[in-house]
Amino acid sequence: MPIGRAYSKLIKRDERDAYPVYTHEISTRFRKQGYRMFRAASGIWALLGGPFVILLAAAADTPGSRASDKRALAPAQAYVGEWKGVAQPKRGSNQGAWTEEAQWAWRFADGRAELVAQFTHDKYYSQLQLQAGDKPGQFVLLATSTGGDIETKPAPRRFVGAMSDGALVLTAEQAVDDEPARISLRLVAGGDRMLVLYERRVGGAYARLAEVGSTRKGSSFAQNVTTGPECVVTGGLGTIAVEHQGKKYYVCCIGCRDLFQDDPEGVLAEYRQRKAAERAGKTE
Repeated sequence: MPIGRAYSKLIKRDERDAYPVYTHEISTRFRKQGYRMFRAASGIWALLGGPFVILLAAAADTPGSRASDKRALAPAQAYVGEWKGVAQPKRGSNQGAWTEEAQWAWRFADGRAELVAQFTHDKYYSQLQLQAGDKPGQFVLLATSTGGDIETKPAPRRFVGAMSDGALVLTAEQAVDDEPARISLRLVAGGDRMLVLYERRVGGAYARLAEVGSTRKGSSFAQNVTTGPECVVTGGLGTIAVEHQGKKYYVCCIGCRDLFQDDPEGVLAEYRQRKAAERAGKTE
């Protein structure tokens, strides 16, 4: 039966069917209106397709979100990795020196992101938590002291600072005698060496407590750490392989690995959204 004639007949109500009865006139009017709406919507979608992707990315990058934290902490992405070093209270002297190891990794919790350093044998701190500050370009560092147990350990000390001449310089909100009042972190040798300078407050100036010179594990000074696969979580250098539905991806640290394993679909959706926004930005 021709389609036009089929529409001219009433659609009979079945006892099991809850749909209403339509006539040819109503069906035709709805079909025409629906087609016009579809064409209008198609035109708007074509017009706003590129900006729509950017708007989605911007919505996910609202202040106080995981995406905004990752963007704010991107300058410190190269800290991620395992480090082994020697600390010297006095430059060129082994008196009072110690050796230590550190592991920097991303941590994701409660919809936020931070970079966390776990230390072994550091004289001052067992953990550092680097977070995005309230202002653009501002960083917050929470430093947990070594020693003591959970009940007696004091709350982490808070440092605030920014990038300055290639170094991240953070100053304690409250100075404590014989403890670091300023911490400076700097990468050298193409990112294979990290220098961490601890300083105490002396009057209106700062004096050296110790400097830790660490080498990235598994690296050579001639290696460029910015080349290689991309971490699907942060966009940094991917060093750990992960799989989902038979396809291999890369992440930069154990924190990103754990996040990927917990929610691979969410991570990959955010990754594709970020890449789409990057492509849209390049074509503008």
